[in-house]
This record gives sequence, C-alpha cells and structure tokens, in this order.
Amino acid sequence: MKSQNFSYIPALDHLRGFAAILVALFHGVLFIHHRLMYDREFDDTHWLEATNLFSALIIEGHTAVSLFFVLSGFIFTFGLINTELKYFKFLKNRFLRTYPLFLAFLCLGFIFYPENLSVLGVLKSLFFMANLQTAFNGGPFTFVAWSVAIEWQFYLIFPLLLMLTKRFGVAVLFLLLLTAIGLRWLVYEDGMDMRWFGYWTLLGRIDQFLAGMIAGHFYSHHFTKGLKMDAVGLVGAALVLVSLYQFNRMGGGGLTDSVWILWPSVEGLTWAVFLVGYISLSRHLAGILDRGFVFLGKISYSIYFIHYVILFYLMINNLDATISIGGPVDTAFVNTLILVVPATVICALVSFRFIEQPFLSLRGVYLDKPPSVRD
Repeated sequence: MKSQNFSYIPALDHLRGFAAILVALFHGVLFIHHRLMYDREFDDTHWLEATNLFSALIIEGHTAVSLFFVLSGFIFTFGLINTELKYFKFLKNRFLRTYPLFLAFLCLGFIFYPENLSVLGVLKSLFFMANLQTAFNGGPFTFVAWSVAIEWQFYLIFPLLLMLTKRFGVAVLFLLLLTAIGLRWLVYEDGMDMRWFGYWTLLGRIDQFLAGMIAGHFYSHHFTKGLKMDAVGLVGAALVLVSLYQFNRMGGGGLTDSVWILWPSVEGLTWAVFLVGYISLSRHLAGILDRGFVFLGKISYSIYFIHYVILFYLMINNLDATISIGGPVDTAFVNTLILVVPATVICALVSFRFIEQPFLSLRGVYLDKPPSVRD
C-alpha cells in the first residue's frame, strides 16, 4: 500500500495479499476438516499431518501472521533507518491505519455478543491487550484482534529498537533475538504453557519483528536486484517450506512443548530471507498477476478480519461442505477456496472502501524524507 512516508515496493503488497489468503485457507481447512471428522468445536488435539511441503504451508498457515509481523519490522526499519522518526505522528498514522476497522469489528462484537461485555474486557481490547484471554470476546468479529494488539505493542517499543539499531548497528537486533530465546527458555523451565507464550504474546512474537528489522537494515544498506537476490528468494522459499514441514512432523501448531523456544526465531528468520529475495524475484511478475497481488495486498487487512466471519457463518449454517470432493481435507480446501475466499474478497473490497480508505487519507508525514527504493 502506498504511503507518504515510504517509497512504494509492490512486492510488499504481493506478500500482504498472499499472507491474508493463506490465513483464510489455513482456518478453512483446519476448521472445516475438524467439523467433518469430529462434529465438534475445533481443538488442537487433532492437528492435521501434512503429506508434502505445500500441504504443510496451508496446515501451518498460521505462519502467515508471522509473515505480517516480519513485514512490519521490515517496512519501518528500511523506511526510518536513515532518517528521524516523529513518534507521535507515527502513532497517529498507525492508529488511522489499524483502528477504524478494528473498532468497527469490536462494535459488531458488542452488538452480537453483548453477554460477553465487561468494562475491563473492553478496556483491555481498546488499549492494546486484546491478546489476553480476559479481553472482550466478540466471537468471529474479534477472532484476529489479538494480532492487532501485538502489532501495537511492537509499535510502542519500536522507537527504542530503532534507536539501539542506529547506535550499535544490526548486531544489537541479533543480540535481542538471542535474549528473546533465553527468556522463552526460562519461561519453559518455569512450566508455562509454551504454545500460549510463543504464539499469543509479544515475547513469543518479538523474534519475527526483529527478523523483519534485520531484513530492513540489509535492504537499506546492501540490497541490489539481480540473480543473486533471486537465488536468495528461492532459498528462502525452500527454507520456509522445509521448516514448516518439519514443524508439522513434530506436531505442528498444536504443540505445547519446548519447540516454541526456538520456533518463533526459525519462522521469523526464514520469512525474512524469503522477503528480501522476493523483492528481487517479483520483478519477473508482470501484468495481471502483479496487479492481482497488489489488489489483494491493498485490501489484505480487511481480508484478514473478514475471512473468519464468512467461515463462521458458513459453518453454523452447515454450508461449509457444500461441495463434497474426496476426503475431509480435500472437501475443506475446495470449499474454502471456492466459497470462503471469493466471498471474503468481495466483502473486504466493500470494507476497505467504506471503513479503511476514508481514514487512510488522513495520514500524514512522520519522517524527514522518504527513502529511495534500492535497485
């Protein structure tokens, strides 16, 4: 998405669009499959086993959220590493970008789930703590609100991370990443639920923002489009697919053990390698494919919020397996692809036009000068 503060890189919109669709496929396949197999609400005890690298990408499609976090760290770092940040204007822009849609869905949650209303729960959701289990639960309308809270927790500490990077260099980001691993090890030794800590908290997710910042620093200082960077993109794609497949073989997203000590780092760094390389690779993508991915990237935030509402509606009305083909996994995938995704994109386009876009035009400049895109 174009900004007054950053030079536009279409590849980033490609990745936003890809991540949003991947999340929709992930939730559709897991939830529809689970209902067909067990006829009850989804739980992590029956995690799907991947049969190949690409099925692992969908079954472990929660990794798309990690990609979103890597993108955030990347964008703000490459945009601000060589200039000065006006902090409160930065927060104003982030509020205008994220909160109108967030608040709209929060209000829908109030309307449809008034029994869950509590002053404390609503305050937690409003003030960047929607990732806590005691925040307001608006059913499908707040299903992804936890990640917006983690984004904001990162925004609040980002200026400090940027200042440290400018003063001590990129090495400080690697040091902080190792510190996060050490903190998770201490939490694991203390007996905490590692899946909750690694998945739902900033201390579990900070690695992905840091990996994005490392990639952003590299892009600002060393990046040049060409065959070498193309190769980095291909290696990064292979690393993402292989690591997800191995993660799935160990138990995948349902794991609660020590794997979560290192997994956030592995996930973040592999996506960061792919991200830098894809910016080079994307020059080979032209015409309708380029425009299609840019379009999806533009409305990706609305796709992210809306997809589960569509899926939830289909499931409660027993319409999620309208098309029956092969086994439960194939049926879940086809119905998600043919029913959930198109309906989500259509609704997201409306949401973007009438909820997001009016506020996006109010954003301003929060740095001295936008960076130039490196070739």
